Amino acid sequence: MQAQLEAVRRALVAYLGLAGRVRRPFAETVRELGAVQMDPMRVVAPAHLLTVRLRRGPTTEAAFSRALAAGGVFEARLKERCIVAREDLAAAVGEFHRIRGMNLIEERGLADVARGILATLERGARYSRELATEHRVASFWDQDPTSMKATTMAIDILSEEGRVIVTGRRRGERRYDLPERLFPEWERTIAHPGATHITAGLHYGRTMGLFGPSDPYLGWAVRGGASTRGALMRELLGAGAWQELEIEGIPRRYLCTKEFLALCADPPRIRGVHLLAPLDNLLWDRRRLKDLFDFAYTWEAYTPAAKRRVGPYGMPVLVDGRLLGEVDARRDARGVLRWRLLERVRLGVGDRRRVERAVGLLARDLGAEAAPAQDLI
Repeated sequence: MQAQLEAVRRALVAYLGLAGRVRRPFAETVRELGAVQMDPMRVVAPAHLLTVRLRRGPTTEAAFSRALAAGGVFEARLKERCIVAREDLAAAVGEFHRIRGMNLIEERGLADVARGILATLERGARYSRELATEHRVASFWDQDPTSMKATTMAIDILSEEGRVIVTGRRRGERRYDLPERLFPEWERTIAHPGATHITAGLHYGRTMGLFGPSDPYLGWAVRGGASTRGALMRELLGAGAWQELEIEGIPRRYLCTKEFLALCADPPRIRGVHLLAPLDNLLWDRRRLKDLFDFAYTWEAYTPAAKRRVGPYGMPVLVDGRLLGEVDARRDARGVLRWRLLERVRLGVGDRRRVERAVGLLARDLGAEAAPAQDLI
């Protein structure tokens, strides 16, 4: 199947829900996004909350905590640590299985500690400090035998294995519980996962819409090398769940879902200005970003300051469906949102005002004041 570049670009923006900001419940937004990658960076706001906020409007840590407590979402490792909607539990099963098979609890000598944590959680949810003991162990990244609390390491491993889950957050502290208290289907789904690579592949396809076959994990669907990845692609292409797509002027081969392909036939016109959080799923595939939008992006949060081109929190600016620059923003000690606009394509006065309004809307959502745009921050 072939499609015009402009049609594919517009279809992708619409498919990923960027044709307009819609106020909806936290869990529904996560479901639409497929997964929300988590990161501790909070130059403007916690990275994962900013991703959701820029899609649905005001979003607080309390809203996230309520969604966890209600079982609408959970935390799991896909390619990275992510927030995932309840309906997509089966997509995370493969990673739970993989990490359980590593036997990290036994390898690190934490069996007794883990049993104690699970026994305590049988009596009800607990915040992390309520589970802590003074026993210390060496962390994964050094040999100092006192560098980490044993309970902290055990909880981290149990969480990665899907044996405990986070059910709330309070001032940065996590509340843990047994998953079956909120998800009766949890262990049954993990114990009888079916074809986990197929489930994860379908979830990855739905999340991305359009994707290249060269991702070594197809996002998070496959671990096992090119042969395993090729087998998954052949199976889903053969079943009609995925389609091959040739894009005019783009030599790279692409795959897409049948829903995305249908959208390419009659893509909507895209109007509006959107700031994209650094972890927005439009930005996940940098090659796709370059192919479709001629836009190279690097999140510089972890880049040494002297080597940054934009700043620690560059947010791409989507103007009427095209990526035309970045907003470099941060909140100062008084909570004021200070920012500058770095244009990749020279914008007219009207479009600059539209970007300024978008920054003002973000500041309002954050409960902050937006300073005027500056040349330097």
